[in-house]
Amino acid sequence: MPDPVTSAIVGSVIGSVIEGILAPAPQLPPPGIQRLLPAESRYGVMYPPDLALWTVQIGKTVYPLSPGVQVRNEFNFTILPSMVQHPTKVRYQLGFSGAVERIWILSPLEASLPENR
Repeated sequence: MPDPVTSAIVGSVIGSVIEGILAPAPQLPPPGIQRLLPAESRYGVMYPPDLALWTVQIGKTVYPLSPGVQVRNEFNFTILPSMVQHPTKVRYQLGFSGAVERIWILSPLEASLPENR
């Protein structure tokens, strides 16, 4: 005779696995939650920074990076400039000196918005 506690545990685990497999993958970031990026920020495609020269190419223009440049990923976490390894869609802000001070890497959902094209 099977143990009812073991049967209940096994049934619960199997049910959870099936539910996890059938559930759709979440979008990143979740729909409805959008970052409020500054209106004066610019849109562009950023290439991996040249850290030897402390510059970054956004579109066709090469900009110097500010000494305190702040790069934020799709989840709004601060990351190091060296962590950007591929061309990516971004919003960015220039400082008074013309150096890039802030960069926001756009999620696929943010990149699809009309203001980010």
